[in-house]
Amino acid sequence: MKNSQNKIIILTLFGLLLNIYSIHSQNVKEIETFNWFDKNAGIDALDIKNGPAHLNFDKTVENQHRYYGTNDFKKGSVTYNGQNYFDLFLKYDIYADELVLRPYDEQNTTKINLVKSNITYFKIGNETFVNLKQLNNTSFKGGYYEEIPLNNNQVFYIKYYKDKKKNAKVEVNEIEYIPRYEFILWKENKFNLVNDKKEIIALFPESKRKINDFYFMNRNLRKENNALFMKNLMKFINN
Repeated sequence: MKNSQNKIIILTLFGLLLNIYSIHSQNVKEIETFNWFDKNAGIDALDIKNGPAHLNFDKTVENQHRYYGTNDFKKGSVTYNGQNYFDLFLKYDIYADELVLRPYDEQNTTKINLVKSNITYFKIGNETFVNLKQLNNTSFKGGYYEEIPLNNNQVFYIKYYKDKKKNAKVEVNEIEYIPRYEFILWKENKFNLVNDKKEIIALFPESKRKINDFYFMNRNLRKENNALFMKNLMKFINN
């Protein structure tokens, strides 16, 4: 009974705040208002709480993991069922292609795989990811891609994923994750695979020499960080 009364009070206060703050743009005051409501209402009162528990029992080689960038949760935001949620604790499981939410309450140890079909965009740190649902029935992998807008109405997309294999060199069954990528360019009103140099040159024949020069000058970067290499290449071509 007490919890119900608290939720009514919170919802009433939130309604008053919405009358005070105009919701025509996502300015700082609006974000602060939504954050206040989300945190005080608790995760159980939010639409975003729906989803199965995130389970991970991996025993990995040399502290490897299945996530994008880091094994830790980072501050981020999500557009979920048309509603924006800010300052969430998120991490992206690129092996299973799942966005994982940690509730505000640190005593709640249950992590949630957010329902993918309800997600349009999410942001972790400075990177923005989009759910390319329209690719699901094509030769592309579909799912979550990092989105990098370019010039001339072009958009570059990076699909991060990992292959899993058991390490035969150790007695215990330990897992090794191998980073993989898929690169797509939105150009001329369609999605184009650009996983190798030939595909890139076919889309930019006038920049063939420029592309060859970039590959030659950035061989080490391509080996060490292929995703960053491709980001820089696309920006270089469009510069």
